[in-house]
Amino acid sequence: MATTTKAAAPAKKSGFQGVKAAWIILVICALAGYGVWYFVMGNPDNFVGGDRSGHPANLLGTVYKGGFVVGLILTLLFTVICLGIERFFAIKTASGKMNLAKFTADVKAAIKAQDFAKAKDLCNKMQGTVGNVVMASINMYQTVETDDTLKKAAKIAKIQQAHEEATQLEMPTLQMNMPMVATIVSLGTLTALFGTVLGMIGSFQALSAGGGADLRSRRDRFHYLSYLRF
Repeated sequence: MATTTKAAAPAKKSGFQGVKAAWIILVICALAGYGVWYFVMGNPDNFVGGDRSGHPANLLGTVYKGGFVVGLILTLLFTVICLGIERFFAIKTASGKMNLAKFTADVKAAIKAQDFAKAKDLCNKMQGTVGNVVMASINMYQTVETDDTLKKAAKIAKIQQAHEEATQLEMPTLQMNMPMVATIVSLGTLTALFGTVLGMIGSFQALSAGGGADLRSRRDRFHYLSYLRF
């Protein structure tokens, strides 16, 4: 009767594995973004007369006049930067501590020589995603190799299954926070367009409030002069 074997779990992970609670980064970046907008860009020194409601004296004051949308855009910008740095270190850790080409060649040579102890030692030195997946495959190979009840095709299938299971266990670390980054990148463009629309609405309101009366007075003056002419 054939015995069933279970794929060995990958080696214990070490090093930086990423930030699972990414919403904390979002909250911190929101505080930083709105802090920069209100306290840095909204500094009274950036406005004529030292009053935020006055005319901007420089570029920072002009950007501050963009409203709360500026703080939201800064929040998204800071969040993408922080998550990008977080992903860089997480993927760097997952890539292992040895050169991938050299590691692959050494492991192949060790397995070909049936020196599994050396192959496992290389995996422990490599660590990361590649080391863990190769370690799981080697463990399953040793398990099925001594099982005479399994045919060659079944052994190959079990090794492939162990490889795929180990890969699936590593994928969450590699894909962590990537959906949030993609969402923020999309929201950044939409938020900028939203701010542009608000700015245009504000401009039209200012024109209607200040320029409408001047236009009306000029029109009345034109009609009066035309009447005097005739």
